[in-house]
Amino acid sequence: MTDTRPALKVAVLVDLLWRPDAGGHVKCWERLSEAAVRSAPGIDLTVHFQGEEERTVTLAPNVRHRHHRPVFSTARIPFLRHVPDHTDLARHHPRLAARLQDCDLIHTTDAFFAYARTAERVARARRVPLVNSVHTDTPGYTRIFMARTLEGLFGTGALTRLLVDRLALPTKGERDMLAKLARHQARSAFALVSRPEERARAEAVLPPERVGLLRRGIDRTLFTPAARDRAWLEQAYGVPRDRVLVLFAGRINRGKRPMTLAHAVHTLRGEGLDLHLLCAGEGEEKAQVQALLGDAATCPGAMPQSVLARFYASSDLFVLPSEIEVNSNVVREALCSGVAVLAHADSGAGAVLREGETGGTVRGSDPESWAAALRPLVAEPERLAAMARGAGAWAAANLPSWDDVLVEDVLPVWAAAAGRTP
Repeated sequence: MTDTRPALKVAVLVDLLWRPDAGGHVKCWERLSEAAVRSAPGIDLTVHFQGEEERTVTLAPNVRHRHHRPVFSTARIPFLRHVPDHTDLARHHPRLAARLQDCDLIHTTDAFFAYARTAERVARARRVPLVNSVHTDTPGYTRIFMARTLEGLFGTGALTRLLVDRLALPTKGERDMLAKLARHQARSAFALVSRPEERARAEAVLPPERVGLLRRGIDRTLFTPAARDRAWLEQAYGVPRDRVLVLFAGRINRGKRPMTLAHAVHTLRGEGLDLHLLCAGEGEEKAQVQALLGDAATCPGAMPQSVLARFYASSDLFVLPSEIEVNSNVVREALCSGVAVLAHADSGAGAVLREGETGGTVRGSDPESWAAALRPLVAEPERLAAMARGAGAWAAANLPSWDDVLVEDVLPVWAAAAGRTP
């Protein structure tokens, strides 16, 4: 029977700057909106991003991206220019609010800044439901980057030690952001989370049946072991094909802890193990990685997905030392590319890693812990190769596509929030 109801008009708010090399939060909604073109004819979807200018990008008659200039971006504050992604600190975004007047449902992807504040105001005035999803550990980033901001303002002397260690301002900042998240979720009809501990926090303010899981999808045609080509990597980027290749992909900044990995690689090279670190991404610690490892590191900058897919498949091990990941796209992309993964135990990657079969997790954020975890893998190439085969097999059997995520995780929640039968 044909569904004759009008399309459900959904506005998704991503309070981050859209750009080709944007991080996983932006990429997630790019992929889900592309999936909506294929798999959601009953949805009229607009994804709102920050942009350098006001513009609309049409993906299909029922799916589009809208870019809005921020009212007051954190990029305008000199001592916040080091943060990895800039957001909008305004209390209200009038241009965005005008675009939300005809939607049936508003989906926020953070709980803290201008887009979320504007969404709450519009939803309350128009009595339309809110849905919230968690994509970034903003409270964890607040703790890390507040400490760095204080160091930038006051140096590393007694005043900074007082503010960070004795008064614990970064930790208090983290608690404040967790409280904001709880208040925003309590105002939402549904909350979608990515990790078990997030579910527990959301269920403290919402009934369990109104808390769901938002997985991350994968493009298996792009990320595949068949893309492995060490000869190409040597010719194009000068990476020696006879070295064990360790890959890091993401922002090369303090939050992701690339220097922890770089120091671990440096230690193992000092022991005679022939490793090479390939760092794909941009960030303020990129030069430090290169300076420490010299010709044992290659840092080509941010890469398009097509090149990054070849990096994954051509590597021997993917390593992510960050402990503040929510649900990392890069871990899934590596597994799907047939690469073993070593990730921080607190990163959430444990949900998609099988210890000793597809990779492993590391407790601790010091270089010594990571060197200890890397050492046996690098020294036993047969074991590493077996884990890589296990990673590819597990990913093929278990990781959903972006269409699966949209249809199974997102659309039923939107329908329920709007009072519709899917």
